[in-house]
Amino acid sequence: MKHQRASPPTSRKDWSLLLVSLLAIAGGLGWTQVLYHAYVAQGEDLEQQGQTVAAIAAYQSALQLDNRQAYPFYNLATLLEQQRQWEAARAAYQAALQRDPDYGFAHLNLGFVLEQQGRLPEAVAAYQGAIAFNPRQAFTYTVLGDVLNRQGNQQAAETAYRQAIQIDPRHTMAHYHLGLLLLQQGRLDGAIAAFRRTTQLDSRYTAAYRQLGQALQRKGQWELAIAAYRQVLQRQPQDAATHYELGRTFAKQGQIQVAIAAYQQAIALAPTNQTYQTALRQLQTAR
Repeated sequence: MKHQRASPPTSRKDWSLLLVSLLAIAGGLGWTQVLYHAYVAQGEDLEQQGQTVAAIAAYQSALQLDNRQAYPFYNLATLLEQQRQWEAARAAYQAALQRDPDYGFAHLNLGFVLEQQGRLPEAVAAYQGAIAFNPRQAFTYTVLGDVLNRQGNQQAAETAYRQAIQIDPRHTMAHYHLGLLLLQQGRLDGAIAAFRRTTQLDSRYTAAYRQLGQALQRKGQWELAIAAYRQVLQRQPQDAATHYELGRTFAKQGQIQVAIAAYQQAIALAPTNQTYQTALRQLQTAR
């Protein structure tokens, strides 16, 4: 998930220079606080340099000295998440929220981490916390819809996707995921409309063309399905699965030679795929 970076009140680029400066001006600031701010600044500097492991160590050193502030926990959590250390990231996000319950981005990112752990009810609660912080963020409703759908709560998932679209009618992810849900339910007209809207908003959204082809194919609208699959292949000519689906669609139309050519192309790209080989043999046998 893309993270929003938390920052302390001042900008610090050179942590060693900062340490000297703090020592000079600290006055009543004790050594512990001087070292705490230096470690936080060091963590930020190392993070900007891409030295993730060293940055994690710096934040952990800071928190050993003073664990009262939310933002070092949050910054630490985002790095742990990048390292796929899900449990440690979860604990750090929760620590940030214990210190600042209104830390909206921590709610959002915690939801993502909980999803990765399969803790879906907790992920729903985290996303709802993020919505309470910012009820006008379409992305949060969309990811909430995804978790609700994984839980089997399709009605609530659809409501979440439609709320996202109401907030931002140009939110392509919400339209696409709504289309997937409607296709899953067999509501083909709605799915087709959602996928078409997605491609209108972003003509590069290849997955939406692929799913549009699937929905049109299920509707028996062969020519439109072929057109959608060709849009996919214009962008991803090495997509074996789409060559296969194109072959199936041509076969439904009775265009056997063109279907065979499409199956052969799929097999050339994925030589070990038994489904493609079986489809080709069956078509050649029936010819």
